[in-house]
Amino acid sequence: MAETNIIGLIKSIKESLPKAEKKIAQAIIDAPEDTIYLSAKQLGEKAGASAPTVVRFCRRLDIDGFTQLKLMISSELSKLTDSGYSDISEDENFYEIKEKLLGNAHQSLVDTTSLIKEEEVNASIQQIEEADVIYVYGVGSSHLVAENFAQKWRRIGKIAIVEKDAHVMITLITGNQQKALFVGISNSGETKEVIKLLQLANKAGCQTMAITQFGKNSLSEEADVTIRHVRANEQLYRSAATASLHVQFYVVDILFHTYASKHYEDAIERILLSRKAIKDYND
Repeated sequence: MAETNIIGLIKSIKESLPKAEKKIAQAIIDAPEDTIYLSAKQLGEKAGASAPTVVRFCRRLDIDGFTQLKLMISSELSKLTDSGYSDISEDENFYEIKEKLLGNAHQSLVDTTSLIKEEEVNASIQQIEEADVIYVYGVGSSHLVAENFAQKWRRIGKIAIVEKDAHVMITLITGNQQKALFVGISNSGETKEVIKLLQLANKAGCQTMAITQFGKNSLSEEADVTIRHVRANEQLYRSAATASLHVQFYVVDILFHTYASKHYEDAIERILLSRKAIKDYND
């Protein structure tokens, strides 16, 4: 089981936190070594906040209390290496750009691995198993992830529909008479079109799943089940947007391979059938 990269997680959600909790996050980021020797009251005072704010911050991280947070930080510090997200600068050479992009991708995948919970994946798999039809929707780069999601499940026999036009998706959802699952994909969790369609799906009696970044956001609050990935830091030239795509595709891969492993013989048979059909068509 992957251990939570707690310092990386705190860095990734810091900018989305309320003002007081952001102060707590910054104090931990600035001096994690000192944090493990402080009480909640002392950390609150150091950050210019309060002990109750420290408790709320821990709950936001899905951690039982400050003692557990200190233990996680202490464990991480014992094996911490210099890592994080970086962006290109003016006149960088080819090799430096390669290394930075590789580092961003690696860091985002490591952080996401530590965030994904088995119970959330299992709940999502159950939704997919029970659905007669799956509707998948994302905007912008998340639409690419939606296409990937639908393509994977179509190959193993599920009816999966992805549609770029929100109006068409509305007619599909409202006209549906089957047991349906709606999957909304949004890195920020605040994409208006995705939220509205997921709300519509809820009203229409569909099961709903969200794929979005860790932390409190509108999409995760509306969905029946949420799969969370790391919030990749957006740098000046948005190279981290590439990292965000990496983690969204990675989440879809985890869901797909977990499902395929559980339904191994049927999945392999259907994949081979579709591969043969494509080969016969091309011959």
